[in-house]
Amino acid sequence: MQEPDPRQRTKLLKIGTRQCRYIVSDDPRRAVCCGAPTKEGSSWCDWHRRLVYAPSQAIKIRHDALGP
Repeated sequence: MQEPDPRQRTKLLKIGTRQCRYIVSDDPRRAVCCGAPTKEGSSWCDWHRRLVYAPSQAIKIRHDALGP
């Protein structure tokens, strides 16, 4: 599974239907969401849903993404 493309990021107030609402910005006053496509009925893309619901697995994914 590949991390979402940063070019899809969208300001919270402009987020559309079936876009990931996981906030990726550090400044909560300027909330920026992931913006990647989501499955119907989900607020998060597969990548961020996995980070939230499977933390131990997410650490491994992040480690693998960083390389050796």
